[in-house]
Amino acid sequence: MLLLVVLVTVIVVRGQTASANALLRTTAATADDVGDPPAGTWLALTGSNGTTASPGLPNDLNGSLARLRRTAVSHVILTEVRTADGDEFRVATLRRTRGTVQVVQDLAAEHAERNRLLKAMAVASALALTFALLLGLLLARRAVRPFARALALQRAFVADASHELRTPLTLLSTRAQLLDAAVQSSSLPDQVRADSTAVVSDVHLLGEVLEDLLVAADPRPEPALTPVGLDTVARDGVASALAHAQTAGVELRFADAARSEAGELHVRAAAAALRRAILALIDNAIDHTPPGGQVIVSCRRTRQTVVLAVSDTGPGVDPAKAPDLFRRFHSGGQRAGRAHYGLGLALTHDVANRLGGQLRLAESRVGATFELVLPAADSRLTGS
Repeated sequence: MLLLVVLVTVIVVRGQTASANALLRTTAATADDVGDPPAGTWLALTGSNGTTASPGLPNDLNGSLARLRRTAVSHVILTEVRTADGDEFRVATLRRTRGTVQVVQDLAAEHAERNRLLKAMAVASALALTFALLLGLLLARRAVRPFARALALQRAFVADASHELRTPLTLLSTRAQLLDAAVQSSSLPDQVRADSTAVVSDVHLLGEVLEDLLVAADPRPEPALTPVGLDTVARDGVASALAHAQTAGVELRFADAARSEAGELHVRAAAAALRRAILALIDNAIDHTPPGGQVIVSCRRTRQTVVLAVSDTGPGVDPAKAPDLFRRFHSGGQRAGRAHYGLGLALTHDVANRLGGQLRLAESRVGATFELVLPAADSRLTGS
């Protein structure tokens, strides 16, 4: 619209100027007296008997007209003159055999017409932009409606599935606790009693995962985040995944270097979501590490962030496939054992975004190292 306004204004102004110049040239060439000048103009004829002018010619122009007469030639010269009051005039000066002819045009009418044109164009532009905005909003609503419907269906599915899993999970938790109570009071080996307690803990963690899924599916604002010790959650994740790592023949351990120096490393997060993201990273590393390999989990603090690193001794990641790692249903190739759907890294990436952080691939040449980077909490709250 701005380009259109500028283009139309330039065309109109040039047309006005060309038309006015043509009128001035014609009048200067044909004028015989000062009695009947064209509308909006005055004539001044200078000869042997002096200078005569049309009635109403501003006296402020006398000095300027005299200077222009002294430089007059045998063809029309057009000059714009401004008076001390700021009024603008266009003067056509022509020297003829019997004297000098000067045609003076007042530019006030031309400027007024130009201003009216600009105002009309401004109003038209505003109306057109308003119409375009309303039309754009209408089209945008129509275009976004299918995506909004799909998002609502996705949220409804996640919420319904999580809710339906609550009842059997509650029954499973109850039975696991009853079984654990019986095991703990029996004379079974210590390892069996420890595994029974771990089952109860894992069922409890699964309940937290369902709660986090319900929170993620809830369109209402999420509850306020609380400080959570990232290294504590990481240790719990390593403990939960030890059985899976032993089954796969992989050594899984947590590096203690950061804890002795900085204590617990706190971030603001939902503990269930954070635990789910860490377990997904550990599970992904175990699945990509051949038997006899290692998976090392560590935490460290930078100036503004806390970083969880999960490193494995697997085959690494093809750099060409790195951009697709966090895309859903991209599993990075087939792996032996259970089916894989390429959701773990994508879900972890989403959790990191929800918490204001990021998930990144830090190393891909010798094994792979994924880093979960989250903003550090305002205070570490050690001892909480």
